[in-house]
Formats: sequence, structure tokens, C-alpha cells
Amino acid sequence: MPKYEFEVVEEYFLNGERRFRLKVRGTNLIVNVTADNVDEAASKAAGLLDKTKAYKLLKGGADSLKDRGPS
Repeated sequence: MPKYEFEVVEEYFLNGERRFRLKVRGTNLIVNVTADNVDEAASKAAGLLDKTKAYKLLKGGADSLKDRGPS
């Protein structure tokens, strides 16, 4: 599992839930999650990035987009 560095962009409450907007450091990628604290938010955000295999795009940059072929 790749390691990610996050920056907290925003912490807010919506419909009684505490939510965090986290930015993957060095990118423009933002992940929104519901969590009780920053550590839980970072863990959930990393899980989402792993589940969607976003790390492949982050590691390879634009070159990995070319490998996907036409959409």
C-alpha cells in the first residue's frame, strides 16, 4: 500500500457529520471523507485512493494516462 502525504484543506460539519477535505501533497487531488479526527480522515482517504488505484496515476503522472488507451 503506497504512503500518501495529506494537507487538510478544510474541516467542516454537514448534517451533523464532521467532514474533512484532504489534498494529496504535491498534486491537485482532493479527497472528501467523513471522520472523527484528522488521523481517521487520512486513513480513509488513503483507503479510497488505494481502492480506486489512484496511486497508479500519481506515480506515473501523465505517462500512465497514455497507457490507458482511448476512452
